[in-house]
Amino acid sequence: MMSRVRTERSAAGFTLLEVLFVIFIVGLLTSLLAPRIGASLSSFEAVSQRRLIEDQLLQLPRRVRYIGRGLELPRDQGKKDIGDGAPALRLPDGWTADIQPPLVISPVGACSAAVIKLVYTDSPAASARYGIHEISCEIEKLADAAD
Repeated sequence: MMSRVRTERSAAGFTLLEVLFVIFIVGLLTSLLAPRIGASLSSFEAVSQRRLIEDQLLQLPRRVRYIGRGLELPRDQGKKDIGDGAPALRLPDGWTADIQPPLVISPVGACSAAVIKLVYTDSPAASARYGIHEISCEIEKLADAAD
């Protein structure tokens, strides 16, 4: 008869102490993992923004051919409209572009050689350097090196 009572009691469910212990463990794991997940999301956002800037750089020669007049960066970077209704580069908040020597794109879409350093102030690890090839305007990601 004693074993019958224990079987019925254990089949009834969990005790309050057991449930609280499980909730405590889940909360502890969540508090340990949440900062890492948040950092990963910030990193993904920075990479996404950098790729958007890369796409804008790739489109610049085509846009310059469309408007029919040359462009020089960084001189023309502050213009709100380069002739096609948009600025030369739309840099998201926190991003800066250092262009050395100035990038000149002719009306036919040919480029001068330049190095563009994109810096993200919130996450320097997301920063990158690009080389722009003369004439062809091809963009090449450069290895990170001290300037």
